Amino acid sequence: MKTLFIFLPIRDYIKTRRKLWRQYLIPLAAGIFVLIGAFALDVRDGLDIEAVFSDFVGIQISGIATLVSFLLAIITILVSSDNENIRKLKSEKSSEIHYKKLGNEQLSLFQVLLSNISYYVMVEIIYMMILIAYVFLALIVPASAIKWLISISVFFLMHILLGMMECVTQMYLTFWKDKR
Repeated sequence: MKTLFIFLPIRDYIKTRRKLWRQYLIPLAAGIFVLIGAFALDVRDGLDIEAVFSDFVGIQISGIATLVSFLLAIITILVSSDNENIRKLKSEKSSEIHYKKLGNEQLSLFQVLLSNISYYVMVEIIYMMILIAYVFLALIVPASAIKWLISISVFFLMHILLGMMECVTQMYLTFWKDKR
């Protein structure tokens, strides 16, 4: 079965990474920790969990939209740049220890960086659609289900933020040589 064209960045990212499970371990642990805490700890009396959740979702939508814009700006910089560092990234192959081949070709460092950024743009867009669905779900699900939705949000936020840190570090190292 062919992958939908729009999901190619996600498919290629998953197919070319080794030990991918490590990137999901910390976000998953954080989401589970929040879920256990939400059910184990009693919420303060008089606290309207639906209102808190609604505010939380609104803040996330704004934040994720900003992060999508940021990553799209990085893609624009990468694709439109033509300097020595970018040419070197395009010609240098990635480590076979960390990255699998796509087809029969080992990825260039440029492709690795572009793949990372594209993957996180896609994850952020998918998460934004989930957040929009949350707005309507909050109207029909019980308050106890909102705790599950919050833990899912924590997972996505941690995954996105840790991935953004990786992308920014890779972008930094593109233009600034690491002396080590």
